[in-house]
Amino acid sequence: MRARLSICAAALAVLSLGALAAAGPASAAAPREFFGLVPQGAVPSGSDIERMGQGRVGSVRLLLNWDAIEPSDDQFNFAATDAYIGNLAAAGIRPFPFVWGTPGFVSSNHLEMPVRTPAQKAQWQEFLRVVAGRYGAGGRFWSTVYPAQHPGSPPLPFDTIQIWNEQNAPKHVLQPSPSGYAELLRISDEAIGAVDPGAEIALGGMFGRPTGTAVTGGSAHGAGRGGAIKAWSFIKKLYKTKGVKTYFEGVSLHPYSPGLKGIKDQIGKIRKVLKRKKDKKTDLWITELGWGSNKVGRLGVGAKKQPKLLKKSFRLLQKKRRKYRIPGVFWYTWRDVAGAPCDWCGSAGLFPAAGLDPKPAWNSYVRFTGGS
Repeated sequence: MRARLSICAAALAVLSLGALAAAGPASAAAPREFFGLVPQGAVPSGSDIERMGQGRVGSVRLLLNWDAIEPSDDQFNFAATDAYIGNLAAAGIRPFPFVWGTPGFVSSNHLEMPVRTPAQKAQWQEFLRVVAGRYGAGGRFWSTVYPAQHPGSPPLPFDTIQIWNEQNAPKHVLQPSPSGYAELLRISDEAIGAVDPGAEIALGGMFGRPTGTAVTGGSAHGAGRGGAIKAWSFIKKLYKTKGVKTYFEGVSLHPYSPGLKGIKDQIGKIRKVLKRKKDKKTDLWITELGWGSNKVGRLGVGAKKQPKLLKKSFRLLQKKRRKYRIPGVFWYTWRDVAGAPCDWCGSAGLFPAAGLDPKPAWNSYVRFTGGS
């Protein structure tokens, strides 16, 4: 898609500079969209999204679940997604979608990447064209549904879209396969570029070490099972597919770690691979990062240490964002949730499961954004 990038990037750069000037000293080191969130569980309420806007959250990473949006062939249900994305945009928050989940009419297993047959590929491409034509630049949602939802609010179409999620570990993919994923990227780039040539493609977020005793978190949250591949090894193998670097603009990492050393180590390994593959200008998104406020699990650090680690990690990533080429970092997660898929992530929220009073970590977060 890189050959198709338009002057939108230049326009966004100008807008970002304007945002920097207006945001004040607290956020002067990075544009608003650098700081994101990954809600878990139920879709955040309208009041929650309004609170995010007050806190100047810049981006929200959200799931576009193909299986849920198109459960039957050509039967699309965008009602819930329209409301979610519309509320985000009205609060000044850029949607950062990732597309995942294969419906039953395409495969008997929703974890299977749709690249096994020409029919699967065609169905995936059709879905992506519909998504890009709805929520991308100039999309139908922004010209029809959104003005009725939020009169007078400026549109905020997605400008980057992630393809799949945690494709290097078998919690979210039937079988990790760099070559199969390269094909998924190719057909995704072709489909999205045909509708929204200015949109950028990012790899799905990957655990650094999804095997053995590795720390796991985010949305896969389990020790690696058979077939799991370290993120840097997965990327090395991905580059064996000829021409693959033209299919995406960004790599994504979930560098969960007890401390900053592990985060820096994982980022360093990814950047080393990109440099060796002569692709060092590729962006590196940090699309999940967090710790729990309960002292449960390896990443459950307690209510006092959670905000300290947020502050240290954000300070590091903000300071090194140009060196590491990091366009954004997404804290996991917004609110605590019962029944979370790992021992620590149920308490990783900036807010408790219910109520308006934030945790101390939210205060640390808004010191970076300049919000309230």
